[in-house]
Amino acid sequence: MAHEKLAERLGAYYARLGAGKAHKIKVRDVEKVLEKLHARRAELAEEAPEKPEKAARLASRIETADELISRAEWLLAEITRIAGPAPLLAEEIPTPDAPAPDEGAAAPSEDTKQD
Repeated sequence: MAHEKLAERLGAYYARLGAGKAHKIKVRDVEKVLEKLHARRAELAEEAPEKPEKAARLASRIETADELISRAEWLLAEITRIAGPAPLLAEEIPTPDAPAPDEGAAAPSEDTKQD
């Protein structure tokens, strides 16, 4: 797999994070980097080289940008997968003494029940 080293590095990062030696990667930060990489790649694609030597260099730079975009997208997928769903807000957390949503509803009367 192309991202084996990245996976190893991400595992090491989470170990450092658990030990309190690293800051958490924010999803928005990765998204901002992706936006910049896509913009840079678009700029490179629009460039028209004057000489054949520059065309090879430009192709190499575009290839590098594509690889960086691929890595950033992989990282974004990994941190969103590991982070899981957003935590509940305080008012959404059920309390033991609060009635369940069904308990507050009126029970059906005897004449509306069907056997």
